[in-house]
Amino acid sequence: MTDIYGYTAAAPLYRAAGWMQVIPLPEGRKTPPPAGFTGRSRKPVTDEQIQLWSQANPNANTGIVIPEGVLVLDIDAEQGHQVKADGAKGISELSQELGALPATWSSTSHGIDSPARHLFYKVPEGLAWKGGAIEGVDILQPGHRYSVVWPSIHPSGEMYCWYTPSGAFSGTLPHIGDLATLPWKWVDYLRKPDRVSNSTTLTPSYSREYDDRMCKAVNTFLNKTLANPASKGSRHDTTLQAVWALVNFAQEGHRGALDAINQLKPRFIAEVAPDRQGKEREAAREWASILSGAMEKVNSVQSHVDPCEQSKIERMTPGEFNEPTQNTVTSQMVESYPQQVQNVGTTPVQTGSTTASQVQNGSTESYEANKTSSSWRFEDLTQLASGVELPPTPTVFQREDGQGLFYRGAVNDLHGEPGCGKSMIAQIAAAQELKSSHDVIYIDYEDSARNVVKRLLLLGVSGEQIIGHLHYVRPSAKPSSPTSLGGWRETLDYADTATLAIIDGVTSCLAYAGLDSNSGDDIAAWYNTMPRLISACGPAVVLIDHVVKSKDNRGRYAGGSMQKLALIDGISYSVDMTKPVGKGVKGTIVIKSGKDRISEIEEHCAVSWDSNGSHLREAARIEINSTDPKLMRVTIARPNMMPSEDRQAKRDDFRPTGLMERISRMLEDSLEEPNQSELFKALKEDGSGARTAVMSKAVSLLLQEGFVSNRSGRNNRSIFKSVRPYRQIDDPKSDAYVDRMSREEASELDDENHLEI
Repeated sequence: MTDIYGYTAAAPLYRAAGWMQVIPLPEGRKTPPPAGFTGRSRKPVTDEQIQLWSQANPNANTGIVIPEGVLVLDIDAEQGHQVKADGAKGISELSQELGALPATWSSTSHGIDSPARHLFYKVPEGLAWKGGAIEGVDILQPGHRYSVVWPSIHPSGEMYCWYTPSGAFSGTLPHIGDLATLPWKWVDYLRKPDRVSNSTTLTPSYSREYDDRMCKAVNTFLNKTLANPASKGSRHDTTLQAVWALVNFAQEGHRGALDAINQLKPRFIAEVAPDRQGKEREAAREWASILSGAMEKVNSVQSHVDPCEQSKIERMTPGEFNEPTQNTVTSQMVESYPQQVQNVGTTPVQTGSTTASQVQNGSTESYEANKTSSSWRFEDLTQLASGVELPPTPTVFQREDGQGLFYRGAVNDLHGEPGCGKSMIAQIAAAQELKSSHDVIYIDYEDSARNVVKRLLLLGVSGEQIIGHLHYVRPSAKPSSPTSLGGWRETLDYADTATLAIIDGVTSCLAYAGLDSNSGDDIAAWYNTMPRLISACGPAVVLIDHVVKSKDNRGRYAGGSMQKLALIDGISYSVDMTKPVGKGVKGTIVIKSGKDRISEIEEHCAVSWDSNGSHLREAARIEINSTDPKLMRVTIARPNMMPSEDRQAKRDDFRPTGLMERISRMLEDSLEEPNQSELFKALKEDGSGARTAVMSKAVSLLLQEGFVSNRSGRNNRSIFKSVRPYRQIDDPKSDAYVDRMSREEASELDDENHLEI
């Protein structure tokens, strides 16, 4: 079975083992599942449907929808999670109360030694189950969620594998009858209690007026939390994040943050107690754990000025402050919760350290200039006008032909969907610089040092090079917070010699700074007080960002304000994984230029834009060979320069292939033949933000090319039905087409033809 890959090969094996609801998932991803085949009202998967899916994408990931009589415990490990508890530890503690869980079949992509995995058990049919066992352990059950299984590829690149009850790697699939039976004590604990609805006794929908004890930010945040107490998936998760955020608000000086925490406590206990075995007592212990965990994050002094009473620029570049000798937030917390908060230390600002105003003054030179001069000053243009000082040249992250892809002294960005390989691209660039004994700064809001170092070692960077030249930091506050100033100054010191600085997680970084990624003003303030201060010291700054979920609404820039694209003074790349990357496979990641401010890279990109109107030009193809478990081989190849009709297409030939596939799938799954209005309405309800003209264009192309047919229906309105499936990967005019050949592949084919002649 080790040579089997993809949904087409795996689906019949699962069906033979009793797993009938086998569904395809996008290559290298866990979502989205096919519409209508998951959830309580799911349609059954037939052999005919599997055949259609297999023809559309034979290499898709594989998922199994949980059947009746089976329950899966989804255990998260502590590593890699900022918020979730350690599920493996929690299950161990719960086992002391309920008895040990029997050994059973399990599935994971994290390796044989990882506690993070799916545990499969047989259970009685017809019972209703809770959404989770404890914090960090979710329940996969019939009608709710599905399990991604072998031979799927995790977004991290790892392959999912099955493990026997003894914990050994398995080369075969488990039959449902092979699963261990969940003990009755566990069944009673995990099932929903059979009780009469008492919703009328719960706390009513919360409505509160503006509280003058709290500043605007705290009032707004508290209202939002109380209005949707399970917005993060569960009340526990939502409350945990809310308490952490309020503690951070208190550190920053926001008025009334501690009062807001006091208001959350009774609400939380009242709402979760009915679902807890120990009722109010257990809910109170859970609250104490949440608060204690938040207090462990308190490690800085409190600001003396409420940010809500300052202007936006003042918030980003605060003035000088006196050096307090005691952590005000901690002392207030101890007074409020003396039994729950103990031994929380204080961290006064070091004597002689650079103040916030010195470090974050927005100068276009290095931060040293801020000590003696203002950022508002006219510049001497003599050298620039004479050509002595030229714009930055791209020297970082070089292709195999020597062409650099990032500008030093400028802000560059990589953006794309989750799991597309953005961080991997940045780490490949970092590996190049480290191998050349250049300094690299890695500011990480998304991952961990362990995972980053592991990837660099696989890329061939030596331990000595990592220790000597990689400067890694994982911040939990904005640079201008009191205890961050020393680290921020150290970052700028490293920037004077570094060639590359990576900021992994723009959205998280903005959130820590209390800024909105959809606000152009907030984006501008952040760019000028963090990325550009680093780039002014000389390195190529690379931002790693996400894109909006809807492909129809996606432009050339990262998700949020279009100001993100406007402020890039280097180059902006869209990242797309065209072939899955992971252990044991050869994958491909393509980067495409959406904007080149300096215009020294785009002339080395593909000759024309994509045909979908996105104004993206292919800049490089990164081939990643992970067939050797000890070494990842990377080739940064030139873009596909082959001319084709779609590359010559004009705007009039715009082809919305993503929307065409979505419409085709809808018609394939539709039980009735919809008219145009019904079809467009269904698209909008499904989350499409495409304009009516674009939807009409997509339908017209499907009709012209024989994928869809139409006939006259009620009131002489045209109704539509599917004739054959349309998929982007089969369309040579689509950017998602998988069989496009590079110039090298075409040359090899041409050589073979000459040999045959």
